[in-house]
Amino acid sequence: MVFVTLLRPMSSRPIRLSAPPPFELWLVPLVGEAAADIALLDDQERARGARFVFERDSRRYVAAHAALRRLLGQRLERAPETLRFEVGAFGKPRLLGEPGCTFSLSHSGDHALVVTADGGDVGVDLEQLRALPDIDALARQCLTERERFHFDATPAAERELSLLRAWTRKEACLKALGTGLQVEPASFEAGLDTREQRVLIDCGQGTRELVVRSFEPLSGWVAALAWAPDRPKEGMTTPGSNLYSLH
Repeated sequence: MVFVTLLRPMSSRPIRLSAPPPFELWLVPLVGEAAADIALLDDQERARGARFVFERDSRRYVAAHAALRRLLGQRLERAPETLRFEVGAFGKPRLLGEPGCTFSLSHSGDHALVVTADGGDVGVDLEQLRALPDIDALARQCLTERERFHFDATPAAERELSLLRAWTRKEACLKALGTGLQVEPASFEAGLDTREQRVLIDCGQGTRELVVRSFEPLSGWVAALAWAPDRPKEGMTTPGSNLYSLH
C-alpha cells in the first residue's frame, strides 16, 4: 500500500491521498464557513459541537463532521444532510441503513483524516507531532513490555515521533474494532515503525486480527490506517517476528 506524503495543504478543500481500493483516504483542512457546515449536521452533532469550552475546538468539530458528511454523501451520491448515524455498543458511529459503506474520522489541530470503504472494519488516527512532557509515563501506559524496550533505545530526538507513531497505530486499530479504550493499548503490539503488519487483539470475546500501516499525510503529522483483512497477506510480519526498526 503506497500513500502520498504532502508537504502542505493546497487549499481548504479535502485532499485525496493515494490509497488502493476499497479505501478512499482524505486529508481535510478544518477551515470553512461555519453556518454552511452547521446546516449539514443533525441535532445531536450540533449539541455536541456547542458543548466545547473553546470556540476553536467547536469550530474544528463542526468542520470535521461536516466534511465527513460531504465525503460520505459524495461516495453514496446522497445529500450530506440526509445521512443518519447510529452507534455500536462502545459508541463507534456507523451509517444507518448503509452497511456497505464504512468510515473512520480523526482530527488533530487544524486537520482531519477521513477514510471510507466498501464495508469491513476500518479505523484511522491522526496526531500532530509535538513535545510530550510526560513521555515516559505515556510510554508506560500505552506500550507493551517489548515495545517499551525498543522505545527506550530510541534516540532522544526521535522519541516523540516514535511514541506518537505507536499511539496512532494502536488507536487506529481500536477504532477499527469499535472498542475504544475498553481494550487497553498496552495489551497488544502494533509496532513503533511505519511498516504494514498484522496485529492480534484479545477483545475479551476472542482474538481479532487487523492490519495496520503508518504514513505521513502532512509534514509534522503522524497517521495510521487499520483494517480487518479478508485473508493474511503474503510476507506480512506477525507478532512473533522482528517488528521494529529504531530509526
